[in-house]
Amino acid sequence: MHELTSEPSYEQRSSPPWLLMLVSLVIATPLAYLLNIRFDEAYTLNTTANGVVDAFRQAIGFGQQAPLYFSAIAVWRSVDESVFFARLFSVICLPLFVWVAYAVSKRYLKNVNPLFIAAIAVVHQQTVWNALDIRLYALMTLFSGLLLLLFYDGYLSEKPSSKARIFYVIVAVLSLYTQYYLGFQLVAGAAVLLVLGRWKVLLRYVGDMAIAGVIFIPMLLILSGQLSEFSGSIELPLSATDMLREMWQRIVALVLAVAWMPWEGERKWAMRFILFIVVALFLLKIAREKQAEDIALGVYTVVLIGFFMFAMKFAGWTLTQNRHMSSLILPLTLIPFAAFSVFKSKTLVTMWFVLVTLLCVWSLAMVYSPLAKPGDFERVAQHLMQSERPNEPILVFHADAVWPLRQYYHGQNQLVALPQENALEKWDPRNNVIKNEAQLVERINSAAGSAGQVWLVYDGWCGQGSLKFKCDLLEDVINKYFTVEQTRRFFEPTTVRLLKRREAPVGKPADAN
Repeated sequence: MHELTSEPSYEQRSSPPWLLMLVSLVIATPLAYLLNIRFDEAYTLNTTANGVVDAFRQAIGFGQQAPLYFSAIAVWRSVDESVFFARLFSVICLPLFVWVAYAVSKRYLKNVNPLFIAAIAVVHQQTVWNALDIRLYALMTLFSGLLLLLFYDGYLSEKPSSKARIFYVIVAVLSLYTQYYLGFQLVAGAAVLLVLGRWKVLLRYVGDMAIAGVIFIPMLLILSGQLSEFSGSIELPLSATDMLREMWQRIVALVLAVAWMPWEGERKWAMRFILFIVVALFLLKIAREKQAEDIALGVYTVVLIGFFMFAMKFAGWTLTQNRHMSSLILPLTLIPFAAFSVFKSKTLVTMWFVLVTLLCVWSLAMVYSPLAKPGDFERVAQHLMQSERPNEPILVFHADAVWPLRQYYHGQNQLVALPQENALEKWDPRNNVIKNEAQLVERINSAAGSAGQVWLVYDGWCGQGSLKFKCDLLEDVINKYFTVEQTRRFFEPTTVRLLKRREAPVGKPADAN
């Protein structure tokens, strides 16, 4: 029989994390105001610019996504259309997640101060990243935490709450309409009850999820259409070894913020050693104490990792990045604390908390000290507007980078996506691929006309997954038909070049005489 922990040592005497929630806002709000948008955020702004109905349609068609977040943002932006206000929706999700992390910790880690988990949620590299993005990931993270919390109260607790079950069904439906990957958690919950042998509770759980499934039927029809249109051909099939390596890297990134460390070899071996110790101690704790909370965390995490590996196999690694796996943030944060608590040593648990927190804080300082996101499009736009002259068209590669640049550029010249602009009806990364020199030359000539000089903004993106955009063809055209008058480098790793035509028009050979 797997019993729940009966020692609520922190259950009654820990204070709610109001101060930590405030700190999360203090961290995220200024950054949300200062940081430029990346091109995925520009997708959201375009998708939600014309009201709820259009946002719903664009999310399903153009974005191939579940529609709830985009519909909500369309309503949200009806109050204020600014970038900051759009991002504020995600920012607000952060302190709410901090409270959820605190509450989840009180349920699953009775002998660990829940303020430790809440504090890590404040500075965790992925929760902060999600909070600063005009995408669904902050809301996804919040829902994933609520599912873990309500699962305990509604099904795992010794006295399951009917109210918690109702809220669990509601959050389950909202989750499925927000991000399909959150459905993995619903299966993980059933797996936990199955392993624990809670047969009656499992039957109730299956019945509750059947209700959620019925409500999700309209989206199932849409999802089947999205899957039929989905093509994973931009990704080469991953071998089992590659898939395990990719998954390992994501797990490491969600447990400890060590990506900034320069010592790659030593870092890899240190992480292998640390995570081996964590897993060994966690299994030892389960074997010794047989507590339902520990078993639940273990099963929950294993099932989620298994589903994400399946998703990686089907959708490729670009659609299973750290942000897509945000539902693992809380389980992977809780498990090391559970593991180290096997020694009943508050000092050891505190040392782990200090290590994780310091690494997170240092990582945030390293990542956000440039006060720019990849692309650095706001500074790029400012440079162009200060330096340009009339009749100097601005070529932009890769093509999708033209969208965030348009958010900031209000100058006198035309922005021209190379090799063509992605239509808003259906996004296809293959449109970013340069087919041949002739295609590029024709596009430049049609946009630049007789202009003697053009600007070229290149954001450093030369491919997506296994799909290569053939940047070498762009460089060949530049070297063949232009001279570079000036170059300016911006953050990660955007370059702006002023190009002057050679004597012969682009694409036409110079006269032999």
